[in-house]
Amino acid sequence: MTELSTNHKKAFDRFNHVKLFHQMCDAGIPVCLVKLLNWYSKISVIIKWNNCYSSPCFLKSGVRQGGVLSPILFNIYIGYVINSLIQSDLECHIHDVYFGCLVYADDIILLSASVGALQSMLDICYYTGTEIDIIFNAKKSSLFAVGKAHNTPVNSLRIGHDTVSWNDSLKYLGVYFKSGHTLLNDSEKTIRKFYAAANAIYSHVKFASEMTFLKPFAYHH
Repeated sequence: MTELSTNHKKAFDRFNHVKLFHQMCDAGIPVCLVKLLNWYSKISVIIKWNNCYSSPCFLKSGVRQGGVLSPILFNIYIGYVINSLIQSDLECHIHDVYFGCLVYADDIILLSASVGALQSMLDICYYTGTEIDIIFNAKKSSLFAVGKAHNTPVNSLRIGHDTVSWNDSLKYLGVYFKSGHTLLNDSEKTIRKFYAAANAIYSHVKFASEMTFLKPFAYHH
């Protein structure tokens, strides 16, 4: 199993607008909606230094961080990599459904029963990602073994020219897992972080009035 992460700080900044529009058309999105997003190709920035302003610079890549459409556009953009994995038909299936790749935002899980096939899947991610200017961050990625042979020494795999190391634990979507004969949920780290955060908050508000405590709950309801 591999937890593969894009370079998070640059993932949304590396969207090539022309390639994004091509991906949208290939995904069957109506041309009228693609043209509506053509304003992305007209975005410009100006740098201010004291009272001086630079000439406008037109951006040819990137979508807005925190924008409502940005995650949707990212799913369409990264779909090129995912479809390449599906077409390769490597590894895990449940009946006739391909489960070799699980994706949430810019975090990808690759599932494989063999190390050789897993390396092939990493190669597909690297080469197809390169075609659309997506860089996978080997330092944020992790190899993780589950099963009877989870303790067997295995050489590290590579994503491009960078090495992805094996680890005994894995964090995915805020949940910690431990390597073993079966996939184990390591909840102790999450519980410790919760208590640390709760104690930090309490240390700052322990002398506050009762209404201060009640107001957040009142707003929530």
